[in-house]
Amino acid sequence: MIFRSKSFSEIWPRSIDIRCSIVIKEASLSEVFHATEKIKKETMNNEWLCPNSSGQLDEEQIKWNSRYNQALGIFKFFYIDIGIRLKLEEIDKRVLFFVAYFRGVPVGVLQLLITDGLPKVVFLATHCGIRGCGALLIEYAVNKSQQLGMGGKLQLSPYEGARATYMAMGFTGAGEHLELYPADRNDKWKWNEATGRYRFC
Repeated sequence: MIFRSKSFSEIWPRSIDIRCSIVIKEASLSEVFHATEKIKKETMNNEWLCPNSSGQLDEEQIKWNSRYNQALGIFKFFYIDIGIRLKLEEIDKRVLFFVAYFRGVPVGVLQLLITDGLPKVVFLATHCGIRGCGALLIEYAVNKSQQLGMGGKLQLSPYEGARATYMAMGFTGAGEHLELYPADRNDKWKWNEATGRYRFC
């Protein structure tokens, strides 16, 4: 169970690796639509909001509700976009989807656009109660880029509040766009010759 008062990562002992409980899978258009619908309607229903019956939320509660509303807003936008694609039966082989599951429950989604330049993360949203899930989705996208012969490179256009998080993962750049070159950031990304995969550290 994920508790509202603390994030999943905060309530687990430090010795437990969140990687053991988060499974990421590449998904079809239909699969990612249903996963996002479940997140929007069930996994992140409004019971996760801190109630404001007294009109006096403290700073942490305000931050929590802001985080919830921001994540839910991205999920809703993503859900509408995917729904339109389904209705139009629009299948674009350049667009890939990944879903993160916590014990079988969808908790995060990522959309990756394969371009002639750098693969681009178009959408990324995770459950407000889980820390570290977004980094695992980015790691999965890095390895998909590597698998496709693009060296694990990525680009994205983050909202301003998330810029520092991506910079801490090794993304660089100015203006709207950030880029990641994992081979140049071995302080953040470790290459495993045995598995042929990058790991964020």
